[in-house]
Parts: sequence; C-alpha cells; structure tokens
Amino acid sequence: MRGSFECAYQLLMSYFVEVRLVDLDFEFGIQTASCKDKRFTRCFWCFGPPKKTYKLLRPVVVIDGIFLKGRYRGTLLTTIAIDPSNHIFPLTFSITDSKTAKSWTYFLKMFGYNFHGYDTRFVVISDRNPKIINVVPMVFLFAINTFCAFHISNNIKTTLKSTRIVFRMAAEVLTSINFDKHMNVIRNTDPVGLQYILGIPKETWYNLCIPMSRNVVTLS
Repeated sequence: MRGSFECAYQLLMSYFVEVRLVDLDFEFGIQTASCKDKRFTRCFWCFGPPKKTYKLLRPVVVIDGIFLKGRYRGTLLTTIAIDPSNHIFPLTFSITDSKTAKSWTYFLKMFGYNFHGYDTRFVVISDRNPKIINVVPMVFLFAINTFCAFHISNNIKTTLKSTRIVFRMAAEVLTSINFDKHMNVIRNTDPVGLQYILGIPKETWYNLCIPMSRNVVTLS
C-alpha cells in the first residue's frame, strides 16, 4: 500500500517471518535466480496448520492463476477448497514469473507437501490450460483432473447466451435423465455449440461421469 514495488519485494522475507511469529504453523518459501543472484523468482505461502485444516475440507481442490498488474508483473497462483458449509476456503498462494510448467510444478509440489501428500485420491478442478493438464498427473498420481464448467461455457463457440446457461445446468445435474434433457435443448437450438461441447470428454466436466463425483462443489 505504501512505498515502491521494489521495496515491497525486498521486505517479503521479513513479512513472512513476522507472520510466523503470530502463526507458528505458517509455511512459506522464496526462490531466487541463484545463490549469488538474489533476484526474486517465485514464492509460496499458506496459513496453518495445513494438514489438519485440509482434513476438514472436501476432497476437491480448485487451482487457478491471475496476472498481476504491478511494475514487475508476474502471476498469482492459488488453490481453494470448499468447507462442509459450502464456503470457499483459500489454501495456498504463490507469486511467480509466469504460468509456465515449471511454475505450476513448483506450486503443486509445495501444495502437496504442505497439505495433501502425493498418494491420496482427490479431484482437481482447473481450466483447460495444457500446462496444468500435463503437470497435475506428474505431481499427483492419484488425482482426477477435471475442468471448470464455467470456463468451458465461456469458451463455447456460440452467439446464444442460453447455450452457456443450459450447458452449466447439464454439468451440475445429478441424473442422466436431466442431463439428456439439457443436452437435447442444446442439440435442437445450437448445433455449432453442441459440437464444441462434444469435443470435450464429459468425464472431465459432468458430475455423474467423474469417477470421484465432484458434486460436493459447484462452480457456477
């Protein structure tokens, strides 16, 4: 809020240390270009106690990133989960240079180490970023990588707003009868949009087709 971006990054380590004084379970890590070159590369942090907190949440994790608009740009990566009361619960954060495969690997490995472990079955929801699709199974052998229905609906090649709405309804229904009903609406009104949808395996976005159903969380 005050001072320059350069000063803020220089104080990052001091800030993390101060947070740990009031939260003994606070975890963080900072990477620089090299031991001699102290230029900031990426950092990670999460509030504790991580593993105890995660046991209280649903086995569904949403990962995403957003571009920063400050002087040094970069990307903020996040993971969130849903608590038993359907409230969004932020888990981990990372500031990195960009959304590269190396950055996603670092971020997910840090998440796994602090929260999840690498041998547990759970659902990861993300957009269809190829880097995420490739990295998730490398880091978490037992994770089920699914796609956010909201992201897919926004990318449907259509001019009909109703197609996007009906698609999200189809993704969330809990019976095959209702699913077929919504898909038939799209089939009868928007054949072009339907072809785009059919090009994405429904095992990655439709509740009942996902081995570990993600109807414990709704992203719409």
